[in-house]
Amino acid sequence: MSYTMNGEQHFESTKTTSKDLAVKIWKKRESEIALGLFKVGWPGEKMTFEHLCQEFEQSHFAGLARNTVQGHQTYMKQLRAHFGGRTLLEITTQMVEEYRDLRKEQPSKLDPKRTIKGATVNRELESLKCIFDLAVRRKYIPENPAAGVKHFNELRERPQKRMVDAKTLLKILKAAPMHLRVGIVLLVETGGRTYSEGFSLRRDQVDLKNKVIHLDNNVKTEASAEPVPLTDLACDVLGGWMEETDGISPYLFPSPEDRNKPVRSVKTAWHNTLKRAGVEHFPIYQLRHVFCTKVSWVAADAVVQRAMRHSSPETKRHYQLSMVDQVREAAEKANERYYSGTKVLHFYDSRAAGMRKSKKAACN
Repeated sequence: MSYTMNGEQHFESTKTTSKDLAVKIWKKRESEIALGLFKVGWPGEKMTFEHLCQEFEQSHFAGLARNTVQGHQTYMKQLRAHFGGRTLLEITTQMVEEYRDLRKEQPSKLDPKRTIKGATVNRELESLKCIFDLAVRRKYIPENPAAGVKHFNELRERPQKRMVDAKTLLKILKAAPMHLRVGIVLLVETGGRTYSEGFSLRRDQVDLKNKVIHLDNNVKTEASAEPVPLTDLACDVLGGWMEETDGISPYLFPSPEDRNKPVRSVKTAWHNTLKRAGVEHFPIYQLRHVFCTKVSWVAADAVVQRAMRHSSPETKRHYQLSMVDQVREAAEKANERYYSGTKVLHFYDSRAAGMRKSKKAACN
């Protein structure tokens, strides 16, 4: 086929013997030229994915929180291992889909008997899309090969959310080691955005006099940086813990390996605690849902939004757990108001009325 671009005529094979298909390819190329989606000599023909990742780190990481950067770096490690040596124009949507399916079948490092979760693969695909978005903006490639790739359904993998009642929470607390017990109370009383947010606190961030926790500005959103109010229960538990661990470390929950660093993870301790307590396993992050549900029982949406440090009041819908009792209570109150001053029709009333109608019809 022959086409003109920037005043120059170019010749290219359609790589087909079908005339009809060749005409379609030629017309598509003409359309791409008209829309500015095609040009001769894209930089992506020579630039490798590894080079693009380096540019992405330099341009994108500057405005992100530390945890977000660490997440991107974790995902990019896998992406680089798979796509690193390829040029950008070599990477197609089909290759991205093949990567998605291949990753999903790989065994998990923590549990080799299980495969990688779909949620992990989805985060990697989202990171890949962000990287290629940069390439499109800088006109290295005409389009993003990761843009239309379908993600896995994460809901099928997630454990069912359920409310943790006070009795169950007490069983968990009794079975937990002291540092985890304090951390659980902190999560249930403040609804930390991540469990690591509470376990990485420094002692100087806790202000028991004014009953607040002051967070650093290294957070995801502006709302996340708001001071966290502490209840009397939280102050009592934290005060006792800080008194007991005074002089050990600048961190509220120091690492047993290095007192000058916070504890990195409590997943193993949490798992063993639930096992000792005889409670079915659920993610520790669900305690944030418990906090949101508790506050929602007694507070207006604006207060819940502030307590959860959300940018939108609608986000709380995702965190509210079983509200069955609250809905039933509200419905009963609505019935009292609706049927006020009138006789409420019960089942036996409707049955008796039906029997009277049947007898009357039989007599006629």
